[in-house]
Amino acid sequence: MATTQTAAAPAPVVDEAAQEEMRRLLLEAPIAELAENQGISIDEAVALRVEQAIANAPRPVEVTVRPIEPQGKLIGFASVNFGGVVVDDFKVVNGKNGVFLGAPSKPDAYARSGYRSTARVMDRALQERLDTAAEGYSVAVEKLIARAEAVRPAPIREQMEKAAQAAAKENAARTAPAKGKEARDDR
Repeated sequence: MATTQTAAAPAPVVDEAAQEEMRRLLLEAPIAELAENQGISIDEAVALRVEQAIANAPRPVEVTVRPIEPQGKLIGFASVNFGGVVVDDFKVVNGKNGVFLGAPSKPDAYARSGYRSTARVMDRALQERLDTAAEGYSVAVEKLIARAEAVRPAPIREQMEKAAQAAAKENAARTAPAKGKEARDDR
């Protein structure tokens, strides 16, 4: 059985000017110019333009933060919506350099740390977008506090004072009973 080795092909030299021209043709130039330059029909040029526009479109990333009672550096959990795909249980961590999102994980007895990541963010730019969105943690905490204050019952002393004021107002509105013989009808 013979084995053949193939030499690694050298990386092609990238001409930045050619790349910029191709980007301009694909995204900005008139369709007719794109078709003529690539030697394709107008319909194929339109399909190529649509494919490139979709590939280059920014994907929305939405982060929803759920604050928890702090447990060490862990201060909450987040759900991240990557343009329609939702990943839950990102950890909101208050680190040395500020608040950031840590990847979700689950217990694993075979892992060195005892946990195994269930999702990873490989793109540094995306991780920075997530960390920026995680700074919305303080806004989520403020909303949570405001909601708790709105539904929190008033202290007993305050409730008693309000009840006394309402009773005094109701008693003041009543007419005083008549005095004398005509007032006593029970005989």
